[in-house]
Order: sequence, then C-alpha cells, then structure tokens
Amino acid sequence: MKKHILFTMLILASGMLFGQNDKYVKAMEKALTQLDTVQTAEGFQKVANTFERIAMNEKSEWLPAYYQAYCNMMIAVAKMQANDITTCIAHVDKAQSALDIAKAIAPQESEIITLQGYVYQGRIWENPMVKGAEYSPKIQEAFQTAMKLNSENPRPYYLLGQQLLYTPEFYGGGAKSALPWLEKAEAKYASYQAPSSIHPTWGNETNNYMLETARKSISGK
Repeated sequence: MKKHILFTMLILASGMLFGQNDKYVKAMEKALTQLDTVQTAEGFQKVANTFERIAMNEKSEWLPAYYQAYCNMMIAVAKMQANDITTCIAHVDKAQSALDIAKAIAPQESEIITLQGYVYQGRIWENPMVKGAEYSPKIQEAFQTAMKLNSENPRPYYLLGQQLLYTPEFYGGGAKSALPWLEKAEAKYASYQAPSSIHPTWGNETNNYMLETARKSISGK
C-alpha cells in the first residue's frame, strides 16, 4: 500500500513538473517570436522586460536571463550607432547584470561565455582608444573558452571574426585576420542544430554580411 501511494505521488509530481516546464517553454517561445520581429531599441526593451519576468519566475533556468542580456546588448548597439554612448554603456551594464544571473545558474555554458565576450566588446565602445587594450584580451579569452566548451557553437567564431574585422590591422585585426573565423562560423551555422526550440540561433545573417564585407575589403572591390 505504501509503495502504491509513493508511486502515485511520484507520478503526480512528474505531471506537475511537466506542466510547469511546458508553460515555461511556451512563454519562452512566445517571447522569442517577438524577439525575431523587433528592430528598434524600444522593441528590444519590451522583449527584455518579458524575459526578465520569466527569469524571476524560473530561477533555475539560464535562458531567460541570457536573452534579457542579449536584448540589452541589441539596445546598446542601437545607441552606439546613434552616438548615444552614455545610454549605450548603461545598457551594457544591464546586459552584464542579467548575464551574471545566467552565469550563476550555468557557469560552463558556451552560449553564456560567448555573450560575455560580446558584453566585453560593448565595453570598448565607451572609449576605444582606452578600453581596447583592457578588454581585447578578455574578449579573446571568452570566445576561445566558449569554443572549447562547445566547438559546434557558431556564435563565438562569428563574434571573434566581427571583433577582428573592426580592429585596425596595426593591432592584429582587419579583413584578412577576420575572414578565417567568419568562414568557420559560416560552416558551423550550416550544420548547427539548437538543442531545443528556445536555445540561441542568432547571428547567421550578420555573419554573412561580415563575410561579404571582409571579402570585398580583401579584393579591393
């Protein structure tokens, strides 16, 4: 009788857990659908707020905080391009705070370490001449670590290529230095399969643009 009761309780607990997980996945999928369509800083902010709410409810899941950090980096990019450096760096700070939450949950996750390298890139935007020397080694280390943790993840290859493409040749960058990494990323994107419907898949289109830019620069066209 006791065994029967215990078995029943386990079945009920498993059902509740599955229901909670299913609700979480659906909430994430809805937010990611919204993320795929936004093109403005305001849009990214709304989606970031959604991921923050999910993260508060799902404290053992790293993906909501990860995407919250990613959204803030997208806002930072938009503000950097608009030459609003103060707001840009404020969102880099927000990205780091969210990423710290994700990192505490899954410290050895390749995607998180990759995004950390991207946040370090954002630090340079504040003052490239001063911050470049400080953060460039950290960027390299983050991407290389992410590659070791998951060699099939295309994003560290893409972001490293991007970093090199916009680094002056005098400091070891330029199109020729970037091209091999962007080409590796292209191959990785072609074969990459995300572990689930809510895992990261971003970067492919931008990598293709970077590839075209690098090749045109090298050919002189």
